Amino acid sequence: MPAFNSAGTIAESIESIMNGNFEKGDEVIIVNDGSSDNTVTIVEELRKKYPVIQLISYSDNRGCPAARNIAYRQAKHPIIFNLYSDDVLVAGSIKKLKNYMAAEHADMAGFAAGHYFQKNKRKITHKWIFRSGVLSFADFLAGDINPGPGGDYMFTKEIWERVGGVWEYGKGLHEAWGFTLKCLAAGAKVVVMPNSFYYHRYGYNSLFARESRIGNEMSLMATKMLQPYFNLLNEEDVAYITSEMHGKTWYNSTARRPLRLKGQPAGKTGVITVPFPEKIKRIFVRNARKFPWLLNLLVKKS
Repeated sequence: MPAFNSAGTIAESIESIMNGNFEKGDEVIIVNDGSSDNTVTIVEELRKKYPVIQLISYSDNRGCPAARNIAYRQAKHPIIFNLYSDDVLVAGSIKKLKNYMAAEHADMAGFAAGHYFQKNKRKITHKWIFRSGVLSFADFLAGDINPGPGGDYMFTKEIWERVGGVWEYGKGLHEAWGFTLKCLAAGAKVVVMPNSFYYHRYGYNSLFARESRIGNEMSLMATKMLQPYFNLLNEEDVAYITSEMHGKTWYNSTARRPLRLKGQPAGKTGVITVPFPEKIKRIFVRNARKFPWLLNLLVKKS
């Protein structure tokens, strides 16, 4: 678990491991990536309750990819699950995912959905619903509604070693997407377990939120990661993502303009769903200027 300034969220993430997912013999490795808040203090308190927790800490902020690689080198087990310090597991989900990955003889496995929340995981604002079964390279390139970009997934230490670890580019924009890309390009089998999900926190100053604000970094970083595999892509698509017109914006348009592998049709991506109460809430917010009393009512109920 990489952690940077996670004092407000890390306890819930750790408890979701220890209560309902931890099994005897498992390792729990947390890497404090130079936090300046109370992250370390909170983890140390939890270590009193759960002595099995290992804490690796350093003073400088090296970035999420470096923190992940440090933890994976430390890990002695052949199977690794990456959980971020703001996301939350469903009780019993890790054992099921491990069994599914083994049954499928896969190198990587993810849950079938991410249930997005801000502060309270019982208040889901939307869901990313992934396509179950095998995640093909073509499907991965067709859009980001798959487990790859989220990064809360399971994989073998062997595939991590085979592809040379997680790219340590900057603080970590697209680090999970890039690692999945490397694995698929190396021929890894990636699967998505049906009827499963995890809780994905958003709406605060997360690593992704911070890094994606930097100009056009999302598309530029994705292009940098794709460059070693340009020979696998449709030549027209390589020209598209490196063009002056689209080179800084293409990543956010993959749902409309998916990338394709040479000689293959475009793959398929998942969908985003929004619960009915959240749809009503969003309508209220959009019309707040016209009907301010609706917004006041919404705030009171929240």
